[in-house]
Formats: sequence, structure tokens, C-alpha cells
Amino acid sequence: MMDCGKDWFRHLRNVAPTAIVLTHAHPDHALGLADGAPCPVYATEATWNLLDRLPIRNRRQIPYRKSFAIAGVKFKAFPIQHSIRAPAVGYRVSVGRRSFFYAPDIAALPNPRQALRGVQVFIGDAAVLTRSMVRKKAGQLIGHTPVTTQLDWCEVPTSRGQYSRIAAQRLCAATRIK
Repeated sequence: MMDCGKDWFRHLRNVAPTAIVLTHAHPDHALGLADGAPCPVYATEATWNLLDRLPIRNRRQIPYRKSFAIAGVKFKAFPIQHSIRAPAVGYRVSVGRRSFFYAPDIAALPNPRQALRGVQVFIGDAAVLTRSMVRKKAGQLIGHTPVTTQLDWCEVPTSRGQYSRIAAQRLCAATRIK
């Protein structure tokens, strides 16, 4: 399971995940764990520091940009910009030669070509479609970037070495559509 927001609080035991992987410590991504977790929970050190009061017994700390596996599924965490108070990551998730990138809340993706290398599907933040909700605070971008900008990150190489946004549009999905 990826993220476990407060709306999952009463349902977590029924879902019975094998593992939970967190992107960041905002309530809509982590407070479903307020009573603990029935499985290992994976997060970065920065996220664990913010969730230190939650009664999670099986905490697993993950490194940035280094692959780790859970039940045959490979994960690789990439730092993204979204919040100063709750630093976030996006994940490249792979099974065999298939992979997707998951970034449910994002203001900026540093080095998108590196993070998205070999990815067939990008699952991104759809808080806004065209109007930016990104602002700068303490020199860092925070907030939610529009879907149109995320599509630009998903450009894929053509046979001629150019990049095509048209092909990428078929490969993108979005979270939080209202």
C-alpha cells in the first residue's frame, strides 16, 4: 500500500496490506497509522522524524536513490519538492521490466529524466490541472504543480532522438481528481 491517509484510519486492518510505503508525513498521507500498522511501514528518515509519536512497531527506514524490494516489488525513492515541513519523495516502482513513478503531491521534480528513466506510467498530483499552486518559501518550491507541467516531465524519446509529449500523455495518470 502506498500512503495511508487519515481517511484509511478505520479500514486499515480490513485491507491487511503486506507493507505500507509513505511519501511524506502530511495527515492525508500518514495519519491512517494513528493506531499503528499491521505490517512493516517504510519511510525516509525525515518522515520518521515527523511521525515519531505514532505507535508503529515495525519501522523501516529507506534511503534516497537506492533500490529496495518488498515482496518482489522494487522501490526507489527520489526527493521531490512539495513541503518544507514534511519533506516528500516520489517512488519509481518496478516489477520485472515494467515500472511506474508515483508522486501524489508535488511542486517540483528535480532531474525528471533521471527519476523517470525507464518508467512506462507516471502517476502524479492532480490538485490543479492548469493553474499553478506552487510558491517559493525559504528558497524552496512548495505546493502543487499543475498536471500540464507534469506532462512536460513525461516527455519520451522518439526514434529520432527528439522528445514527444504526445506519446507521454497516454502514459500519465493523476491522483486527487475532484
